[in-house]
Amino acid sequence: MDKERLRLLVKICHLYYQDGMNQQQIASKYGISRSQVSRYLASAKTEGIVEISIRNPFSDESVLENKLIQQYHLRDVIVVDTTDADDALADILMGKAAAAFFENDIKEKDVVGVMAGKSITALAREVTDPQKSNIHFVPLVGGWGSEGMEWHSNINSSLLAKNTKNSYSVLHAPAVVRSAEAKKTLLHEPEIAKLMAFYSRVNVALVGIGQISKEATHVKSTNMTDEDLAALERDGVVASIATTFIDANGEQVNTSFSERMIGISGQDLKKVPLVLGIARGEVKAKGIRAALKGGWLDVLVTDMETAKIIIKES
Repeated sequence: MDKERLRLLVKICHLYYQDGMNQQQIASKYGISRSQVSRYLASAKTEGIVEISIRNPFSDESVLENKLIQQYHLRDVIVVDTTDADDALADILMGKAAAAFFENDIKEKDVVGVMAGKSITALAREVTDPQKSNIHFVPLVGGWGSEGMEWHSNINSSLLAKNTKNSYSVLHAPAVVRSAEAKKTLLHEPEIAKLMAFYSRVNVALVGIGQISKEATHVKSTNMTDEDLAALERDGVVASIATTFIDANGEQVNTSFSERMIGISGQDLKKVPLVLGIARGEVKAKGIRAALKGGWLDVLVTDMETAKIIIKES
């Protein structure tokens, strides 16, 4: 390289990267065009005069995120370090991470489908006003009974609407009714039918992943009987997403229980352009992996230990 050209390249790089001058200021200083400065800076990178390194405080998380993105062809993954955090703090950390992604990604006039669950409540509590209007929040499932009222789908929808200064709808129906016939009757109610019509317009969905066990919150909240649980296990069900039950390969399993649930169908959920799933914990790893295999999620927020389990057992 010509010695004087090299000298100029080095000076321009010092001014730009170390002294903080912008390209127009450098151009004026040397009597050249801004586009020439831009070419000089690009040339400096190509010729090895400038090497850019990024100090990443999240390097361990990034490795796991990239593995999951590549393995399951996801749009994005956010892995949160919850080491030494108790359950309450871990929920807050997960909620903050999910809320930051949501605030950044949401657009004006979006229709956002909202699931019940503690992970979605944690997100809703952390969301602040993204300064975007005409967003409408709709619950993706009916009420889960008196237990856990603070994280029902209707409550999560209203909390998100309040924190973002937008609107929401309410689904005046239980999540589970006694029979398929009772479900059909309720779906003909004008207010319920009006809300269900929103499901074809949902372009962002916030969901958790429910495991199939007696200890699972959603199992207790929907008054699922031992017989219901046993039937799901016999059918190979490993997880639920909204009103949909899936097997270990992420395939939808039609069950008598799901035929009694009121909320978004698996068919409509699959059509949503962006499904953000939030879940963590060893007990949920099998269900999360199934959801990823079946292509039910576009973005996953989880913790480091859960991410490691999913990758190891995939």
